[in-house]
Amino acid sequence: MGCGDDVATTPAHLALDAGTDSGPARPRVRLLVDANRDGTVSDTGDDEAFRASWDAAHGAVFLANVDDDDDDDVLDGADDVVNGEADALDLARVRVAPMPDLVEGATGRLSLAGPTSPTVRVFRVDGGAWRRVDLAAETLSTADLRAGLELGVESSGFPTAEWQGEITLTLAVTRGGEALGDDRTVMRVAPFVVSSSLDETERVYATTGGGIFALARFINDLDSITTEDRMEFETIDGMDPDWGERDRGPDVWTQDYMELGWTAMPGGDAPRGMNVVLRTPRVDRAIAAWTRRDFVGPDRGYVWHHSVRYPSGRAHDPSLDSFGNLEVIPAYAGHPLGRLFHGNVAARSSDPELRAFLNAQRVQGPVLELDTSWLHVGHVDEFASFIPVNSPRGWKLLVASPRAARAQLQALVEADPANGERVMFEGQRWFHPEGHPLEGRAYSAARTINSILADTELMAFNQRDQAHIDMVREILQTEAGLTDDEVIEMPFLMWEIENGQGAAYMPGTVNLLLYGRSVIMAKPHAALLNNADFMQTHLSALMRAEGITAHFAEQWDILHAAEGEVHCGTNALRRIPARGAWWEVTR
Repeated sequence: MGCGDDVATTPAHLALDAGTDSGPARPRVRLLVDANRDGTVSDTGDDEAFRASWDAAHGAVFLANVDDDDDDDVLDGADDVVNGEADALDLARVRVAPMPDLVEGATGRLSLAGPTSPTVRVFRVDGGAWRRVDLAAETLSTADLRAGLELGVESSGFPTAEWQGEITLTLAVTRGGEALGDDRTVMRVAPFVVSSSLDETERVYATTGGGIFALARFINDLDSITTEDRMEFETIDGMDPDWGERDRGPDVWTQDYMELGWTAMPGGDAPRGMNVVLRTPRVDRAIAAWTRRDFVGPDRGYVWHHSVRYPSGRAHDPSLDSFGNLEVIPAYAGHPLGRLFHGNVAARSSDPELRAFLNAQRVQGPVLELDTSWLHVGHVDEFASFIPVNSPRGWKLLVASPRAARAQLQALVEADPANGERVMFEGQRWFHPEGHPLEGRAYSAARTINSILADTELMAFNQRDQAHIDMVREILQTEAGLTDDEVIEMPFLMWEIENGQGAAYMPGTVNLLLYGRSVIMAKPHAALLNNADFMQTHLSALMRAEGITAHFAEQWDILHAAEGEVHCGTNALRRIPARGAWWEVTR
């Protein structure tokens, strides 16, 4: 590698210096790692040549060991032991190459340059079992060094704003006070990667409980649809005594209290890693405890980042810390794992610790921050989602479109004026908001198409919201290089909730659950045309043209009337992509 090679004190091609009359022969000290990322550690080739390098092509990786392989309710990276064979698989291997001719009395010391937090631990095989190496006090004996050792490295956490995830492990060999040789290796911890909605889905989640008819109806629809699609479906008990509040009912916003993703290191034919749940920063979200109590297990990890003192200033809006406000643009040029986007502006912001953590992962960043202050809830999933398509890019953007909804209603009336008297939202209800004299009481949502189109305040509000949507659409299109043909407008109207901030008036069908080639949307409850919901017919055709099967779930009372839709009330665990080579992303 030329002059000035800093990988090893001794040139790599020399097994042993002859020594001098004044001292012992110099050993060839080598720390070997999986620098070529093929899942094995070799003492030749790129593993040796690039053991102290780290870039998109070479460099060793280790895991944040945040799962619980022995189900003892302690995250594996939080203790000083290796918790069985499954946990040993989560250790990144480092080999101390044998030095068979090492002079008697020589010893070795391992040292680690890395973070104070999280904790990085080094283990060794001793007598057939793993034990932690006390780097501050422990020496490696002459016998250890002559035979060679197998080491394992783990972290208790992911990269942070203070630590980019890199460590340097050094082995120094001495005899008495004399330095005989040293070597070092550079490693980087795997980041937390948020799953893309296009990743293969393993199971779908939703929250139940409380004996609420509207919720039971939604859950039954999800169960029927996922059963038809042969997709695993799991419910979370929203009234579990550990978090349920009898006077408030279940927290049904399953998307909002957790974000599911993964972490991995090279493993041969496929990455070796684990799914990981990111818990919402909201410390007051009681049901989020499910993520730690029930999700965590073998190859199921957990991470929680929030400000030590949860923000309470005027600019901070806890709603923005819900994960309907964190989505991933699927893979595009320069972002093979996609890019995170998130609603956040100075006047209405999320927990800064959450944003710092996400940006520290780097491979899906920097987080693209969008202005969602015009929305009452303020989540990015209220106006954008994605579906897979058969195209060179492989996906299209779905975007909310009041403009398209108004045009559809107008076209119906132009086609036949009698259509103007057809009823939208028949049989559905709104509920008077908190503070209203009739708070919580229901009233009819039904209106004719003519009545909606003649509502000048509603139409003017939708024109303003369309301008906001057009701005965020342009940002997303420009960022990913999308043409207009790669954007599908999802027609629904908005309405004002308070202070100029809006939410979906018609069920917000862009807020959908995707798995494979199926989507689940809110039932539109639009007017009937030829005995069929005209909007449901339109949306089914829109999806069918892209090879997607559209399903519709009843969720008006439990989600839509509370300013949410299907995506808000569900979540999905997705598999680690077969080509989840985050290490090829340099950012």
